[in-house]
Amino acid sequence: MRALLARRKIVVPVAVAVIVLVGVGLWAFQPWKLFTSSTVNEKLADGAVQKGTFRTLAHPTSGQAEIVKGAGGSYTVQLRDFSTSDGPAVHVWLTDKAQDAGDAAFGRDGHLDLGNLKATNGNEVYAVPAGTDIAQYKSVLVWCERFSVGFGVAGLGA
Repeated sequence: MRALLARRKIVVPVAVAVIVLVGVGLWAFQPWKLFTSSTVNEKLADGAVQKGTFRTLAHPTSGQAEIVKGAGGSYTVQLRDFSTSDGPAVHVWLTDKAQDAGDAAFGRDGHLDLGNLKATNGNEVYAVPAGTDIAQYKSVLVWCERFSVGFGVAGLGA
């Protein structure tokens, strides 16, 4: 009987710890996102003032990034024929790093967060805050904040 009680004192806390760790792991890694995708097809404008083609960093990423100047001098970033992987806390950034900068350089300072990635596929439009000096940014980066890793980057050129 004592042996059974001694085992219970060990087994129950270990089982609770395992359940908590699995829950935290599922929350942090969201492994089901490896198998999910979404599509959005927002209306894109013509007349890009800068554009570039995505290159893959940590996850396969393709398509074009474009900066378009709208009426009144506002800017938007457009992702055209875009495709990437899903993941937790994925954002679209303008960054002052060139497309060929080392992957580790992208997570540092010098970026402007344009918001959460809307979808893993399609055509997407992101507003650039008013007053932003577009000339200081050299590329568009798809960035996973949770794991500090770039999915893909597109250098901006004329």
